[in-house]
Amino acid sequence: MPITQAQRADVKSVRIIHCLVLLTAASQIWGCASASVGFQTNGTYVLERNEQSADCQALHKNIWGRIQIVKGLPAKARAEQQTTPSTASSLFGRLFGGQNKGLAAVGEYDRERAHVYALQRTMVEKKCVAVDVDQELAEAAAEMTKIRSN
Repeated sequence: MPITQAQRADVKSVRIIHCLVLLTAASQIWGCASASVGFQTNGTYVLERNEQSADCQALHKNIWGRIQIVKGLPAKARAEQQTTPSTASSLFGRLFGGQNKGLAAVGEYDRERAHVYALQRTMVEKKCVAVDVDQELAEAAAEMTKIRSN
C-alpha cells in the first residue's frame, strides 16, 4: 500500500517534534553541566561533583588540609603587605582596594575559607564526624580582620 501525502506530512511533523524535544533536552542538560563550581560572587563555594560524592574519610582529609592552608594565609598576606607592589594596579588596590586590599593572599583566604565551609556543610549532610571550623579558623580570621583594616 503506497504512502499518501497526508501520511508523509504526519511523519514529517513527528520528526520535527522529536527534533524539538531533543534540542530542549540537550539545552537542559547543558544548563546543568555548565553550573558554576568554585568560589561564587556572593562569597559562597560550590563543590565539584567528586567532592560532593566523596565519603566521610576523604572529606575529613580534604577539610583538614584546607584548614591548614587557611591558617597559613594570614602570614602570607602580611609578607605580601610588606613587599612593594609590582604593578600600578596592585599599588592602587592596596591604597584604595576593596575587600582584599590588593593582596592576593587575602583573596585566596576568602576562597579557601568558603571552600572549607562548603566541605563542612557536606560533611554535616552526610552525618560525618563534625569539625569545629569556627574554632579552628578563629585565630586566622582575627588576623585577617586586622590585615583588612590596615
